[in-house]
Amino acid sequence: MLTASPSPKRARGLPTRAGAAAVALLLAFGSPALAGATADEDSDADLAGSQGDSTAKLTDAGDSGEVSDSAAELTDEHRRATEGLLLDLERIVAAQESSGWFLDPRELDETYPLLLESVCRTPEAARRAALTITTRRAAEVGDPEALFEAKGEADAEVKRALHRARARQLLELALDGAPADCPFWVRPEAGFTGRQTNYGRFTLNLETGGLLQLRQTEGLWTYGGGGTGRVLLGKNLNGPLTLLFGGEFGGGAMLKPGAQPSQFVLNYFPAIPALIRYRDGSWHYELEAAAVSLFQADNGNVSFGGRLGAGLGLWTLRTRGILPWAGLAVAYEYYPTNGGRERAHFLRGGLRIGFSFDGQ
Repeated sequence: MLTASPSPKRARGLPTRAGAAAVALLLAFGSPALAGATADEDSDADLAGSQGDSTAKLTDAGDSGEVSDSAAELTDEHRRATEGLLLDLERIVAAQESSGWFLDPRELDETYPLLLESVCRTPEAARRAALTITTRRAAEVGDPEALFEAKGEADAEVKRALHRARARQLLELALDGAPADCPFWVRPEAGFTGRQTNYGRFTLNLETGGLLQLRQTEGLWTYGGGGTGRVLLGKNLNGPLTLLFGGEFGGGAMLKPGAQPSQFVLNYFPAIPALIRYRDGSWHYELEAAAVSLFQADNGNVSFGGRLGAGLGLWTLRTRGILPWAGLAVAYEYYPTNGGRERAHFLRGGLRIGFSFDGQ
């Protein structure tokens, strides 16, 4: 539906599709829809950058004295709360669009309780500032229906206008409903940083995935597959960067080079990885270094080496206190001659799924 209809009265009892995003990650990873092709990419980038410059965001009023008035009355903590609410709004709308936004009343009803969890924790002054900014952003790109009529197609400009109009509608709906619908035990937090992010927090991260492996030893190549799991402690650096460190254990079967008939060797790979992860909207990008080791089912001698890797992931919305994501990772490992084994090179790659806990 390309029109931005007035905010409807919420219907009750409609099924939610929030959980469908996690399945969509695995079934359609990398598709334009999942990447947020219908989302406001410029706005999302602004939000990511605004974590380090919220004052500039709030005082960018243009001709609107209303934004200046709102910014003037905000404390630093309330500015941070405004950015947290705007970031949650952006990610909730983008996630719903990725699973197919069609009927405004239905989509708004499904996303209303998700955003309300953030609105209820946001101070009143920060709510007003967020609404002013969201309204201005929608006005900047124009009416999506008028743009569609003029262009005759839902091009990128129309989709951007639709995204901003939907964000404005949803925020208006949540602000209107908050006085009646916010639970009495949920209070506004002056330093609220958002529920769809781990801004400034320590996190416990569980990650697992399957791997395809290539190994080169003494000029011979072989291949195989396996899996890995790891537990990482993380600390967000009050912005898009998070540092992670922890332990990992993986294993897999590989064909034994030159064996007739074919034989498999079981390899095990304990590791201590350290990562730096950059969050950009619903996506993250990471670089990894690790101390690694290798032993085998039929040879308990341990060889030591090092790893360099990279990865990316797409996050879904918080579910029961957990922020899940799915992505891809690749790595190169080098083992010099030690542990009774010749020098070896490994190339690994595969799907990775993660769950981040931060106590929210």
